[in-house]
Amino acid sequence: MFCYHCQEAKKNVACDTAGICGKKADVSSLHDLLTHTLKGLSFYAVKAAEVGISEPNIDQFMARALYSMVTNVNFDPAVFVQLIAETVQRREYLKRLLLAKGVELIVDLPKEAQWQYELIDQAAWVKIGETLGVMACGELSGEQADLHAAREMLMYAAKGLGALLEHIQVLGVFHVEHYAFVHELVAYTLRTDVSLDDVLAMSYKAGKQSLLVMALLAQINTEKFGQPEPTTVHLDTWDKPGILVTGHDFHDLHDLLEQSAGSGVDIYTHGEMIAAHAYPAFKKYFNLVANYGGAWQDQKTEFSKFKGPVLVTSNSLQQPKKDYTDKAYTSGMVGWPDIRHIDKPRSSEFKDFSVIIEQAKKCEPPTPITKGAVIVGYGLQALTALTEAIAAAIQSGDIQRIIVLAGCDGRHKERRYYTELVQALPKDALILTAGDTKYRFHDLELGEINGIPRLLDVGQTHDFYAVLAFLTHLQQIMQLSHVSELPVSFNIAWYEQQTILMMLALFALGIKDVRIGPTLPPFFSAGILEKLTQTLAVKGIDTPENDMAAMLGIESAPAEPQAVETASQTNL
Repeated sequence: MFCYHCQEAKKNVACDTAGICGKKADVSSLHDLLTHTLKGLSFYAVKAAEVGISEPNIDQFMARALYSMVTNVNFDPAVFVQLIAETVQRREYLKRLLLAKGVELIVDLPKEAQWQYELIDQAAWVKIGETLGVMACGELSGEQADLHAAREMLMYAAKGLGALLEHIQVLGVFHVEHYAFVHELVAYTLRTDVSLDDVLAMSYKAGKQSLLVMALLAQINTEKFGQPEPTTVHLDTWDKPGILVTGHDFHDLHDLLEQSAGSGVDIYTHGEMIAAHAYPAFKKYFNLVANYGGAWQDQKTEFSKFKGPVLVTSNSLQQPKKDYTDKAYTSGMVGWPDIRHIDKPRSSEFKDFSVIIEQAKKCEPPTPITKGAVIVGYGLQALTALTEAIAAAIQSGDIQRIIVLAGCDGRHKERRYYTELVQALPKDALILTAGDTKYRFHDLELGEINGIPRLLDVGQTHDFYAVLAFLTHLQQIMQLSHVSELPVSFNIAWYEQQTILMMLALFALGIKDVRIGPTLPPFFSAGILEKLTQTLAVKGIDTPENDMAAMLGIESAPAEPQAVETASQTNL
């Protein structure tokens, strides 16, 4: 096992016996074999697209398979065995279509496009996966080591895009061009005729693409659930039994609320699901009562105290503790062995959550663990309404700096940095946040600047698009040539593949002086880090006091003209 695609990699190098996340070595090996076979599938998908062959079912499968390997999504080896088998079947189907169309396939195919199996054998496939992981190529040095790491980064970007596309297709939308890019990105990792600069350029394209996909997901959510609006969310508990919903999937929350209305069961959000309270479609449900607990990593203590059933809807799962295993449920691509999973029947538009509702009725009310309230819901429309006021406050000097503090939370003690940083910031600093890093500071009393709340919570991880779209709008209102000319600093708390997309999006826009923490990604090889430092002044975090001083004193240089063009091309 060698896994270093999340921020909690052991010693910031790699998990080599078991994942800090709870992933076992056998599942890690199956991930490596699935990744291997998906590269072969994309190899043929790119060739198929070149001759006009389009297979939406294969595209959608690709997104689901990539999403399954995002950190904290699925830990069930049986799921990955099925995905591997299906990947090979779909690859061979594409191959037959190409041959039927008269396409001549090259003799020297990459090994990823050739792997076959005679029997579906989990134990045997685990052994094969052990030979295909990150370290399968042996010790590398110099540019070869950098290229290898950069290709791995492309795969992590592809997995992040797969997660976003899966959330989109759950809502019933399919845009073929996004899937075509994912195939292009995955197939690019097979190229041997490219330089490090080429691979990094491709990773920046992935960052640019991520903004388009984030924008599409935001558009679909607002069309379906309404424009998010500033909303007070209670953090206390009520005296009725409840169901706790964590993750990102608004569709599951909506179905559960619809089915539980009038049942006497309250619904609480957890983690990034707190953002749902801001959407008008959810406000008609009086049993959506509060948010319970903090970010995803607190679930092992908070789920036990909740007393009622817990529904995990997306990449927020840890190994359930025994005291709530019988009340834990998963849905979508999320899974853990022997934990009950709720899927949508083919004959229905909705998932049936009746078993969770009935179990909840027999449970005790949640144990209080927090109290008070926070404000969420500063989506793009709400931010845009503040543009003139924020621009005026910047021009008058009342706002000295905008700090974008976004990303995912995690277990490491070093993440106290984000609380201490916000506490240290002067009262003339405005803070924009997206993702669940907000739990490190969203309950602090931060006050206002000229009536503008100092902390503006934009929403979930993918709502990072709205942050950049707003800043671009602010830049235009202030007649500046690039976002970098605003008094803005970016501090990204990375954890998994969707926050990797945040970083790549900023790199694609030519935004400099981005801070990444609490540790730099271990797949930033020496050569990658050198290039990022030289061209974009990318840096890790220091002490809260030192970073505060540095960010408040930054005079960011305007990006190159190409970066400005990139920004316009992403419709920001």
